Amino acid sequence: MGRSRAYAPALALALAFISGCARVGLPPGGPEDSTPPEVVTTVPENGATGAGRDTRITIGFSEEMNRLSVERGFSIEPTVKLRNMRWDGAALVARPVAELPDSTTFVVRIAESALDYHGVAIEEPFVLMFSTGGTLDTGVISGAVSMMGEGVAGATVWACRQSVSTVGGVVRSCRYATVTAADGTFRIVGVAASERPYVLLAFVDTNEDNVYSLREETGRIADTAALIDGPGGTAAGIQIELADALDEEAPAIMREEE
Repeated sequence: MGRSRAYAPALALALAFISGCARVGLPPGGPEDSTPPEVVTTVPENGATGAGRDTRITIGFSEEMNRLSVERGFSIEPTVKLRNMRWDGAALVARPVAELPDSTTFVVRIAESALDYHGVAIEEPFVLMFSTGGTLDTGVISGAVSMMGEGVAGATVWACRQSVSTVGGVVRSCRYATVTAADGTFRIVGVAASERPYVLLAFVDTNEDNVYSLREETGRIADTAALIDGPGGTAAGIQIELADALDEEAPAIMREEE
């Protein structure tokens, strides 16, 4: 017993030393995550045709995501009202309120503001295209929105097949829509060929209601129409210079419907 008591302090010191050595190395949690997340699966598949009108859009990521950042960065053109967005592990599932329109090409985007669970952003915006028809529309309309010579970021851009008119001083959304980048440029993809040129309208959606109010929000119709006269057609370099909503000298850009 005496010998055991003599060895006790030495044994405690040795255990403390071993325990201290065990803590040397990487901090708790392992190495810092710096790998950007990726989209690894989609439903429908990118480029798919003949998608069901009852399709639920699924985007699966390579790792767990910051769900709110992904949901905020999600968009679909033409605009589709969603019943909800839910998660199945690392996959976002968007469920439309009603059946999707027939023979229509859809463009789904995840903005580069989407982050993984550790705050690492995707490397570039993700784009998914699919069609409920037998072909995929591949027309592209691009250009820039400016005001007083400076690019306007976050402006809404609509491409409308019909002439743009107002009811009660407001304009409802057209079939194709996008938002300008930080430098004011825009690019609308998945546009159907049409014998009639598309009318381009840009405005700053101040109250984010997806409605253009002529006398309350800054907007303008492009002087140049966009003609997509065949599959894969392009209309590039369209410039839209915004006019102040309260500028009385700004030209009338629309007619009021009776």
